[in-house]
Amino acid sequence: MIIDRSDAAPTIRQSEIEPPSRARGQVLIRVQAASVNRADLAVLAGTHAHPGAAGPAVVGLDAAGIVVEADEDSEFRVGDRVMTMVGGGLAEYVAIDSRFPVPLPDSWTFEEGAGAIIALMTEHNALRTAGRLRDGDAVLINAANSGVGQMAIQVARHLGAGRIIAGVRTHREDALLTTLGADTIINTGAGGFAEQVLDVSDGQGVDIIIDHVGGPYLADHIKAAALRARLIGVGRLGGAEGTLDMETLAFKRLEIIGVTFRTRSLEEKVRIVETMREDLDNALAAGKLKPRIDRVLPWTEVRSAQTLVAGNDHLGKVILQVGT
Repeated sequence: MIIDRSDAAPTIRQSEIEPPSRARGQVLIRVQAASVNRADLAVLAGTHAHPGAAGPAVVGLDAAGIVVEADEDSEFRVGDRVMTMVGGGLAEYVAIDSRFPVPLPDSWTFEEGAGAIIALMTEHNALRTAGRLRDGDAVLINAANSGVGQMAIQVARHLGAGRIIAGVRTHREDALLTTLGADTIINTGAGGFAEQVLDVSDGQGVDIIIDHVGGPYLADHIKAAALRARLIGVGRLGGAEGTLDMETLAFKRLEIIGVTFRTRSLEEKVRIVETMREDLDNALAAGKLKPRIDRVLPWTEVRSAQTLVAGNDHLGKVILQVGT
């Protein structure tokens, strides 16, 4: 599935292109499923740098499938089931550095692997590396109903967080978020939610804020932060600009840390995978930290799937089955 820019408005179409050629140090994967991510919408709009190789811009940022070629000394063997972050994942085959894929747990489907991998890497990096999560830290996760938000709750609980506060705009899935590990659920839809966070934290605020919304929540996040808290800017669903109280920033000695995969080198990305696996491999092998799948569609319905994601008319990940 490639981005076609031949007309005034870019669109997505199915196209036969040359299959990827595996180089030494890579694995070749026959893709079974890929997920739809909000970044895909920005790629289509031309506002998000695409991480794929030169040539036709293939849609997708992740994939789950079966290894069909690998080096003799690779961790992976032909027939292994894997999930991986990869530019251009919505294709029948992808070639990727052999240090990138993660073994697909035996109890997981390919659809679950495609729905989990980017969220696992993103949220573990935000919580553990950028946020320096310590046992007992209070964590606020906004957009908690989203696929990445749901995974952030699970990862934070697994890593030993203390109170986990889930911020939502609608209370459609409160029971699910509680099951995933949220201690408190607050409504952020009307804004001005800092007082709610302070109330449930006995006035102390939270140590880590995982921000998937961006600018409109910045002022509340600064107010809700504890002394020496870390605000991790993961997404900008609500916009990129907000009002920053520099006095409170200095008084609380806060850190604002931005994270993205787009400006990281290959070695930096590999280290993210390695660090995530050090912390989460056992939990993944046990079938834990599963994503919620909203629905599964054939990959020929990619445009409908992206429209669905853009309209926020889903709870959990939207997955595309490749080849169907």
